[in-house]
Amino acid sequence: MAAHRAGQLAQACAIYQSILAQSPDDFDALHMLGLAVVQAGDPAQGARLIEQAITREPGVAAAHVNLSMAQEALGRFGEALASADRAIALGDATPDAYLNRGNALLALGCAQEALAAYEHAVALQPGDPRGPYNCARTLRVLGRFEDALAGYDAAIALWPGFYEAVSNRGEVLSHLGRLDEALAAMDAALALRPSAEAHRNRGAMLTRLRRLDEAMAAYDIALGMDPANAQAHGDRANVLNDLGRATEALAAADRALALSPERADPHNSRGVALYSLGRLEPALASYERALALAPEFPEAHMNRALAWLRSGDLAAGFAEYRWRWRHREAERPHILCPEWEGEPLAGKRLVVWAEQGYGDTLQFIRFVPQLVAQGARVTVLVDKPLKPLITASLAGVEVVDWLPGDADFDAQVAMMCLPRLLGVTLRTIPAPIPYLAADPAAAAAWAARLAALPGRKVGLVWAGAARRHNLAAAAVDARRSMRLSQLAALAAAPGVQFVSLQIGEPAAEIVDAPGGLSLVDWTAEIGDFADTAALVAGLDLVITVDTSVAHLAGALGRPVWILSRFDGCWRWLQDRDDTPWYPTARLFRQPAPGAWEPVIASLAEALASG
Repeated sequence: MAAHRAGQLAQACAIYQSILAQSPDDFDALHMLGLAVVQAGDPAQGARLIEQAITREPGVAAAHVNLSMAQEALGRFGEALASADRAIALGDATPDAYLNRGNALLALGCAQEALAAYEHAVALQPGDPRGPYNCARTLRVLGRFEDALAGYDAAIALWPGFYEAVSNRGEVLSHLGRLDEALAAMDAALALRPSAEAHRNRGAMLTRLRRLDEAMAAYDIALGMDPANAQAHGDRANVLNDLGRATEALAAADRALALSPERADPHNSRGVALYSLGRLEPALASYERALALAPEFPEAHMNRALAWLRSGDLAAGFAEYRWRWRHREAERPHILCPEWEGEPLAGKRLVVWAEQGYGDTLQFIRFVPQLVAQGARVTVLVDKPLKPLITASLAGVEVVDWLPGDADFDAQVAMMCLPRLLGVTLRTIPAPIPYLAADPAAAAAWAARLAALPGRKVGLVWAGAARRHNLAAAAVDARRSMRLSQLAALAAAPGVQFVSLQIGEPAAEIVDAPGGLSLVDWTAEIGDFADTAALVAGLDLVITVDTSVAHLAGALGRPVWILSRFDGCWRWLQDRDDTPWYPTARLFRQPAPGAWEPVIASLAEALASG
């Protein structure tokens, strides 16, 4: 079809050139030749020809409309706007004049004025699908996604085969969180135009739906059709990172950069892969390059923060970590008071609010007593399952799990900002272990029950929360968690009685526990972290993957062995089997991505040796 169109344009150009050879001053031939040249893909030459025609007859509105189109193609948007306005001033009330005006205004960042121009075009010719389509893409720029969706629907109703409208409709549905409908729209666009870009768009939607293997297949099809599609290589690198296939992700990112070295996202993806492989210095170099190309790239800033933290540079890491507020997954409560930035606290009413996961709260709650020591009247806002434990552990601090709308404070601070504001380094991490305390009566009751069990009592957690609603967190959980069956080798440890501390869906695996693995399960009696703390207080040891129980046991001063994925969390630093955060903790690290077998073997050996 493209070849047929090119042939038609070449034939038209030849006809107009023949006319001009006979009549060099023929305005129509010169004007139409310019238009044909623009449509054939040479807007610069076409613009020159149309300008020559306008010099001869400046009052023909259609020529100014076509000149505007050529100038838009050349990126000369100010001139394109002026030409469209000239056409309208000459009395050309056609939709094209207003569509061109809208295109130029939108490119110049004047979205509201562009919308008015497109609406004028719709009013002039309601049956032209270009009008509602352009209204929709402008409404999308304005953040009015529901209205944009209606605009795309109107354009598609007028022309069911309008590929751009169908494809963009899918992207708007994605913005609205209607992901299954968005995928259906992407599939419809793919049916209209089975292009590499359509397959890439489908891969992006499958990624958001966490259908990662299907996303990989879509990207592979796209790259089979267009091996030089840099964005598809970059998107594929992101999925490979999510799948924990860091070596392949690094190769995909490098391919994307070989094709398009000035794209920031593949540099960031490259950094993520290098970070996952434990290569912090080159990872930081990749983040630096991404930020040189896109200084306001929140994800690259966040990743650089994590790399600095993992390297042990807490000052730089926590300073950079402020970019989490610009990151798409960061959330904060609506509290009407200023941020605390380190000014004197004596007599001030300060609310400290927990963020992110339970483990983060258990780790960073240690800093609150320093705020009290500075004279602040502190209220701590935590998730409900943590409230009883934190209340019992922090004397002189109000602990709540919600705040009324009229709550009155002098200042507020996010809990994970406290290390930055207090100037914490690896050497000055406050570790008055324990800094959390189990209820004495509840702990005594659990201790009596545990005493009736034979041997060494060891708590066990083999999986974290799946967090399927959060793309990045779900990917991490897939790498940090394991199946109970993978711990079968622990059954050979002599004189050990395992006690399950596992909650959530993975707890159901207990019914199929490996043979010989003696596992007591009292978790039905655990309602919150205070209950877990009372049970943990009576155990001889806790063995856990990197989840909140690791922090709970460490904060209680109980011996805890933490099973860490190869690309371990920043807080466990690099290549250490101890941690300054919890003196009673010991790290067992994967020697390679996904390699739990050597970890379990080391664990079994350590248990056997007592």
